[in-house]
Amino acid sequence: MTRDVLIRKLGHLRTYLDDLEPHRGKSPKQVLEERYEIERLLELVVQVAVDIVSHELAERGVVPETYRKTFFRAADEGLLPDELADPLADAAGLRNVLVHLYEDIDYEIVAASVDRALEVFGRLLAFYADRLDAEG
Repeated sequence: MTRDVLIRKLGHLRTYLDDLEPHRGKSPKQVLEERYEIERLLELVVQVAVDIVSHELAERGVVPETYRKTFFRAADEGLLPDELADPLADAAGLRNVLVHLYEDIDYEIVAASVDRALEVFGRLLAFYADRLDAEG
């Protein structure tokens, strides 16, 4: 992935996180009332992260079978810190439930996921920003 593409994708991630921020700490009832916006933002956050990581994996000839496995494979390949792989994979699992409606959506889990997504994807954003700074 070119530097310009990475910067653009990281900009999208920052925008989605900024848009998700006002939903931090909302109750499950409040999340349910705003579910379409919140669910879509969570989906977009995961999607752009998967796009970034998948592209880097593809450059190495690695094509994970699922969104969840994308983050584990990236850690295995040394592209992501191990401590980010588990929470990113969990977020990908939630995204799958939201998008594919595999089961009834538990809005207590979604409400808790907002704060967690802001933290975890914020760390991912910082990780890539640091890497870009180091590369000059």
